[in-house]
Order: sequence, then C-alpha cells, then structure tokens
Amino acid sequence: MNKESQLPPLSETQLDVLRRFALFEAGVDELRRTLTGIFEFQLELQSVGGILQRRSAAGRFRLPEPGIVITREHIQNALDRKRFDLISEQELAEWATILLMNDAYVLDPADEDLIAEWLNDLSVNLDKA
Repeated sequence: MNKESQLPPLSETQLDVLRRFALFEAGVDELRRTLTGIFEFQLELQSVGGILQRRSAAGRFRLPEPGIVITREHIQNALDRKRFDLISEQELAEWATILLMNDAYVLDPADEDLIAEWLNDLSVNLDKA
C-alpha cells in the first residue's frame, strides 16, 4: 500500500467546489473553507529565511481519478470575466495560482504547454503585491 492510497479521497462536495472554482463559480474563501484540513494554501507574501516568498500549498488528499481537467475554455472564461470587470486582477492571479498548486487539477493534454504558460503568466505577472 503506497502513501497516497492512505490519504482520504475528496468528497463529492469537495470535488464540486473544485470544479466550480475552476469556472469562477466559487471563490477562494469557499474553496478554503471546503478544503480545510486537506488542502491548505498561503497566497500572501511571507518571509522564509529573510527571503520573501509568495505562495505555498499542502495537499493531503488522494488525487481524483480522473483529475479535474483545465482547458482553454477555463482560461477564456477567466479572461472574459476580467475583461468585463467581473473579477479583479488579484482574483485572476489567485485563481491561476491555485489551479497550478492543487494537484486535483490537470491540464488538458492537447494544450498542456500552452495552458501551463498562460496560468503561470497570470499567476506571476498579474500578482506583483
């Protein structure tokens, strides 16, 4: 028995909030509340050994099979929401950061490199706080 198989699986409620978060139908606060104890993340600047570091995450759950696939449509939806001022740059940056940090999300294999690049750009370049 490997280590991951000993971790708790995500509940349907937790999977639902992860899916809704990917679509901007759930926010960071709801995600944090729903995943308390199994996915903890830090988005604010913190000092580690005198060096400012931005983000950290710790997941303690069994990876879903299949994972929640992030596609170009997710990116387009997020960019449209920003373009129409439905979300802030900070919210867009946090969304991209969490998608990159949470292993329940997998990038569409057909566009994996492109999606990874977009998410990384959104995460790093929009969030200069």
